[in-house]
Amino acid sequence: MKKTADPLTPQKHEFHLLQKQQRVLKHLKLLLLVPLKINDKMPNIRLIKDQFQYLVKEVLVIKYQHKLDEYINRFQPDLILALGSETLFPEENIAALKTSTVPKAIWMSDATGLSIVERKLALLFDYIFTQSLSNLFYYEGLLGKQSSYLPYVADTDIYFPRRVESRFKSDVLILGNFSKNNLLQSLAQSQWLTNLKVTAYGIGVENFSDFIVAITSSEHLSSYYNGTRMVINFSGSLQQVMEVSACGIFQMTQEHPNLQGYLIPQNGLISFSTFNQLTDFIKHYSSHSDEKRLAASLALQKNKHNYSYMQQGLTLLNAIFE
Repeated sequence: MKKTADPLTPQKHEFHLLQKQQRVLKHLKLLLLVPLKINDKMPNIRLIKDQFQYLVKEVLVIKYQHKLDEYINRFQPDLILALGSETLFPEENIAALKTSTVPKAIWMSDATGLSIVERKLALLFDYIFTQSLSNLFYYEGLLGKQSSYLPYVADTDIYFPRRVESRFKSDVLILGNFSKNNLLQSLAQSQWLTNLKVTAYGIGVENFSDFIVAITSSEHLSSYYNGTRMVINFSGSLQQVMEVSACGIFQMTQEHPNLQGYLIPQNGLISFSTFNQLTDFIKHYSSHSDEKRLAASLALQKNKHNYSYMQQGLTLLNAIFE
């Protein structure tokens, strides 16, 4: 009997397309441009390079200040990708970017809003990847540019589960802007935090320092995350949500457009939109430690699986080479 081919189901068709796309990517040479000085807004360059190397043929990392035209001619990249958006390129490199026919992309570090430097940088690139959905309104108005929301993921060299010293421990850790968020202000002034050790990180926290311990620097945030029993996250920052999850700590998050599409089940990431919802959750999870541990564990595992620089890198490359 003649053997017939298996029918190509939608799932098989999608799998074959994925394999084909991966073969295309494995022939690419990536020229990665990074700033001379790395600040706390920047992603982990080593992690990005290491995980992009699984996706493409070759990755070469150079500084913004290096002679770009020489590297383009010598390396012959298929894609130029710049990281960060705090500093401009030297004039000769701006000229090299403008004249090069190689696809050019920038992965912005623009989570806190658009600066003049970031607006100028965006004009130099064909593809713009932003940390904030609100910035898309500006980028989408630029002629001939393609823009996407693609947050940096947690730096797992810094954010991972571990034991910490007692000075970092608390019952509740609050993240967010105390000056602008009415729901956060209501919580900070409520009886729900009475008799608890509360730490907080965010703009305006110093106005509540009589009963909240203010975290004044991001340097030890990972230790504070690992030292708390519960994080209440008003930040609206997907990267910050991922950093807490990467530490294996239970958190509740205020609903925000930036968090839509975050691939963590509802029982792993508890969301609230009203003060009553929040206080109900505080009351419930304060007395259900098993559920709290389960949610934190689920968020940690899903975060590892769905949000690495290899996953985000694949999303970025597919947006350019699909």
